[in-house]
Amino acid sequence: MLLRPRATDADCAGLCAQARELHVAAVCVLPTHVPGAAEALRGSDVKLVALISHPLGADRPPVKARACRQALEDGAQEVEVVVDLARFASGDPNHVRDELRLCARAAREARPEALVRAVIETAAFDDRTLRLLARAVAAGGVDMLVTSTGLAPEAPDALDVELMREELGAGIALKAVRAVRGADEAAVLLVAGANRVGAPTADLLRGDSDR
Repeated sequence: MLLRPRATDADCAGLCAQARELHVAAVCVLPTHVPGAAEALRGSDVKLVALISHPLGADRPPVKARACRQALEDGAQEVEVVVDLARFASGDPNHVRDELRLCARAAREARPEALVRAVIETAAFDDRTLRLLARAVAAGGVDMLVTSTGLAPEAPDALDVELMREELGAGIALKAVRAVRGADEAAVLLVAGANRVGAPTADLLRGDSDR
């Protein structure tokens, strides 16, 4: 992931070069870096993911949908959309469902094969509320739920992953985002039900990347 506020084009190019060398699953960047990253990753086996409405998810749904479309037109293959957690916390789970449906439709109109992910913050909610949020995400028609923006003070653990896997079922993938200190920690999350582990700093792979 490349989320630093002052990350430069050179930083992006360096991340992409490292990702190509290590054959990571994907590189996650903010929309401003998508065109350059797409060029840097051209011809590689590394997917390019654009992070939409990061980190608060506070943009209005039409803005998010347009951003998804633009990022895919700029060369991203996947988008991660931070859901509007403030609206959800205010008692409006349907807003999460509806904004994700809008984003998914816009993304697939721009690139039919595009994968759409929803980003939440597991640390912000108790177990009961997390279950409700996972159901809202599942109803939004996305391909994957991502457990964190990578900036929360607390990271999801195996119990969080198990809880969300129960609610999502087998049809929606799950990415657990946390700093892992080795393959054993990553394996625990995968056994708990994660399909992918995303590390803000990938100790497993030597640098910032997405497993």
